[in-house]
Amino acid sequence: MIEFTINQDFPAGLDRLWATFGRPEYPRQKYLSLGATEVCLRLFRASTQVIEVELDRDAPVDPNRLPTWARAFAASKQLLHHSTRWRRVGPARVTGELEITPVGLPVRAHGVGAIVETTVGTSCMTLNWQVRARLPIMGRSMEQLFSDELRGALDADHAFTVGYLQRAVTAGDA
Repeated sequence: MIEFTINQDFPAGLDRLWATFGRPEYPRQKYLSLGATEVCLRLFRASTQVIEVELDRDAPVDPNRLPTWARAFAASKQLLHHSTRWRRVGPARVTGELEITPVGLPVRAHGVGAIVETTVGTSCMTLNWQVRARLPIMGRSMEQLFSDELRGALDADHAFTVGYLQRAVTAGDA
């Protein structure tokens, strides 16, 4: 198992982030913008207390970024299943649990953490991730590969969200 933590700051208070995450078009726009050609929302529930999202999306695979041993198994796209649950536990705190599974591969990532409004108009998300593979021999290599890809995807996700929030302010949709 590989464990890592990410911390990401957002130029928005928790109410604004909640409103953004609570829009069904947000995950669709995000993943299409990040290279997916297909996003299928299987479940989208948003209330004042809980946001639940289950979706499948494809992600482009760059074989040049893969180790030699993994290139033989790689397709041009990988189908990913996402399951996310955010729970509003206070006016300045949200807890979350996320699961990302590449369909057909014996590896998964599980994240838990929180988003906290640190000052008016600023929030920080901290997620603790565990990546596990169910392979006795190549498991550690697969965990490392998926962890590296996940970190890059989380950085791209963060950049998209910051831009989305900034565009919403510019458009007067804050």
